[in-house]
Amino acid sequence: MKVLITCGPSFEPIDQVRRITNFSTGKLGIELSSYFSKWGMEVVCLLGSHSSLRPISPQFTLYLFDTNEGLWKEIKKLSESHSFDAIFHAAALCDFRVQQIVDQYGEEAIKTKITSDREYWIKVVPAEKLIDKLRTIFPDALIAGWKYEVEADYDTVLLKGKRQIERSGSDYCVINGPAYGLGYGILNREGELFHVPSVEKIGDFFLPKISLRNKRLDELPPFHLGD
Repeated sequence: MKVLITCGPSFEPIDQVRRITNFSTGKLGIELSSYFSKWGMEVVCLLGSHSSLRPISPQFTLYLFDTNEGLWKEIKKLSESHSFDAIFHAAALCDFRVQQIVDQYGEEAIKTKITSDREYWIKVVPAEKLIDKLRTIFPDALIAGWKYEVEADYDTVLLKGKRQIERSGSDYCVINGPAYGLGYGILNREGELFHVPSVEKIGDFFLPKISLRNKRLDELPPFHLGD
């Protein structure tokens, strides 16, 4: 059984020396990769190159990516040589890309290295959602996306998770962040929400669903809600 996991941050260039990024560490995806590897699955982990954590002697295949586009190219290349049973898209990708930089005089800046002697207006536009393209190249795989929210209320987080599933054709959306609270919520296509307290329990939840394809359920740990 093969599992593909994306994790950690991407970045979007502003110029050749500056970039937009986020504080993702990649910890969750690394732990999930280790979990599935422990159960004998062949795991490929795509980790943001600027993640603050880097596994030592990982028991899974590890590749690094930089930008949203770079990650997508790596996924497409892997799809041509591997048949994945499950995709866990937990990478914290940039929500925006830089479209234009204009200085205080209305002149468009050259994106080599913008000078620090004037003001600039940076126009950003929404980046394409990578999860919306995964089903096109993995039609039969179990696909789980992530929704990390900080300021939204609980009901809004659930609604965003449901919309992600509907829009992308994924099977699950894992919800977490301050807006959700402690632990993780695993939302399925039917709108059912399963709460788990840890990354290990995320693995416990999905392991039998992946293994069911190969009918290896007799070797799996029991999963109990609320553990």
